[in-house]
Amino acid sequence: MLDFTIDGRVVQMLETFQKKSYCSLDYLANSLGVSTRTIRNYIKQLNSELNGIAAIKNEKGKGYHLFIEDGHMFDDFIETVSKKKNMLDSSQRRIAFIIDRLINSKGRNTLDELAFDMNLGRTTLVNEIKKAAVALESYNLAIHGKPNSGMSLKGNELDIRFFILDNVYDYLYGDYPLDEDIKEEIMKIANHYNLESTTQKKLMQFIIVMLDRFIKNHPLTELDEKYNKLLNTQDYSIASEIVSVIERHLPVEISQPEILFITLPIAGRRTPTNIRTIADITISDDIKRLLDLIIEQVGFDKSIIFENETFFKDILYHLTFMLNRLMFDVRLKNPQLADVKEKYPVAFKLAEIAGQVIEKEYGLKVPEDELGYLSLYFGVFIAQHDEITRALKKVAVICGTGRGSAKLVSIQLQRILNPNTQIDIYSEIEVSKELLNQYDMVFSTVKLHFAIDPPVIIINEIFDEASVSRQIEKMTYRKKFKMKDFGNHRSILKLLLNKDKFFVLDTNKGYHENVNDMIDVLVKKGYLDEGFKERLRAREEKGSMIFDRYISLPHTVNYKSNKIEMAIGVFPEKAVVDGKEIKLVFLLGIPEKADNDASLLIKIYDEIIKIASDQKQVEELAGAASYEDFTKCLEQASSSSSILGM
Repeated sequence: MLDFTIDGRVVQMLETFQKKSYCSLDYLANSLGVSTRTIRNYIKQLNSELNGIAAIKNEKGKGYHLFIEDGHMFDDFIETVSKKKNMLDSSQRRIAFIIDRLINSKGRNTLDELAFDMNLGRTTLVNEIKKAAVALESYNLAIHGKPNSGMSLKGNELDIRFFILDNVYDYLYGDYPLDEDIKEEIMKIANHYNLESTTQKKLMQFIIVMLDRFIKNHPLTELDEKYNKLLNTQDYSIASEIVSVIERHLPVEISQPEILFITLPIAGRRTPTNIRTIADITISDDIKRLLDLIIEQVGFDKSIIFENETFFKDILYHLTFMLNRLMFDVRLKNPQLADVKEKYPVAFKLAEIAGQVIEKEYGLKVPEDELGYLSLYFGVFIAQHDEITRALKKVAVICGTGRGSAKLVSIQLQRILNPNTQIDIYSEIEVSKELLNQYDMVFSTVKLHFAIDPPVIIINEIFDEASVSRQIEKMTYRKKFKMKDFGNHRSILKLLLNKDKFFVLDTNKGYHENVNDMIDVLVKKGYLDEGFKERLRAREEKGSMIFDRYISLPHTVNYKSNKIEMAIGVFPEKAVVDGKEIKLVFLLGIPEKADNDASLLIKIYDEIIKIASDQKQVEELAGAASYEDFTKCLEQASSSSSILGM
């Protein structure tokens, strides 16, 4: 076991590295509220303690990242860190204590009494109550106080239980003395029905909370009618079997609402991976219709479903359980959310559009944690680079400066592509539309003057292989998803832009300061609402908004407009954020109800992807000194895209 004296900020830094792939010293220093020198000392301390297990390394041009050498020992270390972190997390423990008193105490809970019992100053206690109030609000709960009579927690019993389960369970029930015989019999039932370990853990938590609240005379007397949909389901039958076990061991008689309560973690579990479990699940016509609507809304050709049957069946299973969770208020935490948003921005946008369809059809708001899980399906499908390169059987290389240069290009491509990929070399004057249409993809050092069917990637004779690999991936995602042709090749970005929404940014200021300046102007001119900046800040805390090399895409809900608002900022000289260079900022304000704008969002993302795939275009756009120069560049780029068949 490691002997590591943990500083709270060191723990926070380690958690940051687990969420973000790369971090700059400045980013870490700002996040932790310390100097860069202190960060260096923390890194030195961690690397000394983690010797042979993991290391924090600095990669030139990218920043610091966590490299794990021994996964098992690292997991043991994280477990130790987590336990010690809980000991440090006094604020969370205080909130748990306050909640426990409010829901269980029969006496008065005045500020002075609570402060005395918790050995806190009155001011400190008030601050902790404020924190608790914020957390309670999203569960429709509130702390009410009356002079001389103390405080109480207002809200229904089901919401209280959900709050406990999601926020303070470990503090209140970590050592709950549930009879071992009861546990054993419940586990036998769970295993008989092939419930996954995560579902079993969640189920046991629901049972413990139910029993404790029931015994303390806080039963569920009635539930919303929607929960009756769980009656006569296999999930309810499983819960009933478990209740029979409890009633056999304990002198209690458990009511139907309580049985429905412990049905929830079963009905709202993560999508099962067990084949036997999946075989027992029936996908309803409603779910199939929902998938059709999602496919239609994002602009996919419906034939893609039939060509990728297994993949889309997995999504149908996921939608089935996700809707159960949304309908019955079962919340899932997604620890990989920030990483998913950073690594799969297009996939996450597809998930957001799916979420809008769900909200429209069912009136259910899809939280970001759920969107993160859904986007993994799209992300895996899009980002299967190995599969993509294997599918490229024949590619053409066109070079305007002779066969020697073309040969150099082909050698570099061979290192990226499948070794069996046929690479044919042509000069500019040798090619025709008919000839190039025979290929899966075309790489060219010159712009073609006619449209062709396969994707075209413009490259230099000596190119960055990693960058071209990303371009291949991005150019093929539309083909893989059979994105509909949206008709004309006019720049969508240009249509959304005007002089008010174009900014030449100040390179003497930081990235975030420039974005805030943009927002201030847009709020003043009536494009964005007053709360936009704060919502964006909260959104950025959950995950990076860096779209790709040189491009950031800050975005959040905008209540000022019922249409998408877009502004663009250019850095004449690069700015650095999260260890990455930024030259273009695409700021999006998305209306709360974006039903009519869902396909437009896809078009926006599609155009940004094309820009990101062409470093020369990025440079040209970043060099624009005026709105007129910028839109001219966009027009030229969109017309080139049309010629190239992109």
